Amino acid sequence: MHAQSRILIVKLTSLGDVIKTLPVVDDIRQRRPGVSIDWVVERPCDTLLALHPGIDRVIPLELRRYRQERRYWKGFRAALQDLGGLRARNYDLIIDLQGRMKSSLVSWLARGEVTGPAPGPASEPHYHRLYRTVIARSMFTHDDAIATNRALCAQALDYTVPMTTPRYGLQPSPSRASGLIPSSGFAVLVHGSSRPEKCWPETSWIEIGRALAQRGIVCLLPWGDAGEAGRAGRLAAAIDDAVVPPQRVSLADWTGVLAAATVVVGVDSGLTHLAAACAVPTVAIFTATRAASFGVAGEAPCLNLGDTGATVTSGEVITAIDELLANARSRLDRSLETAVA
Repeated sequence: MHAQSRILIVKLTSLGDVIKTLPVVDDIRQRRPGVSIDWVVERPCDTLLALHPGIDRVIPLELRRYRQERRYWKGFRAALQDLGGLRARNYDLIIDLQGRMKSSLVSWLARGEVTGPAPGPASEPHYHRLYRTVIARSMFTHDDAIATNRALCAQALDYTVPMTTPRYGLQPSPSRASGLIPSSGFAVLVHGSSRPEKCWPETSWIEIGRALAQRGIVCLLPWGDAGEAGRAGRLAAAIDDAVVPPQRVSLADWTGVLAAATVVVGVDSGLTHLAAACAVPTVAIFTATRAASFGVAGEAPCLNLGDTGATVTSGEVITAIDELLANARSRLDRSLETAVA
């Protein structure tokens, strides 16, 4: 593939999966400098990808929302409108990193040769028939999603995966979120998730919040819908000085908030993965999904607690928080010593 090649990455949803795909951009920039990288994704994740300087063009689609709202005709018309953006360019290679029927159709509708992963035992059947080149599953037998995405992209573009820590490449904008950031050290408690079974008991969140308050750390409680807003209000009423955003916060603004946080504690949710991508010390709680596959990882220390069917106690989480805070203080002390020397 020549230096001026144009490639399209297809990773549509969900927020956590999109975040775990971001390190492939840095890999491509290392191994194939000079290529143009576009990315097609569902809204509202497009606002997040716009913060990545290594992505040349973000192509937004609106598929999931209209389906969830059962507004199929309006969704069809919106899809036709978005199709113009998708087909505006010819691509030397289109890489489907989602491996679903929906993503393979989007890839096929774009203009260029498509490559993507072969179906597995639990995958939808036949989607790979829309690819020009199919990557055998033996080429990406990894447990965690980040390694899988990096391996798939390396196979598609014929390079060796860099032996580097995954870099997400987002450039948060603190100025856009300055009104949400507490004046003192604060923690973000990500208590909501797309699936109820991933959530954690409110009594446990209250114990965590009170422990953080005792350590002089303010708790910020995000929300994304009416149910989460109600829970955030109940938690804030039981935790001293806790803060609930007065209105829904955009993903782009959350990057600025998370990047300024002292620590983030969250269930398996897109916002928790975003915290790790913003290089914030993060404790992730897993009760319904595999930590080995979906655990958080970033340039700052991260701890993954629990697993599918596991019970994670508030004591375990508090211990993990204290470990990360001690680690952060130690790193700061070493940085100050180096600066003085």
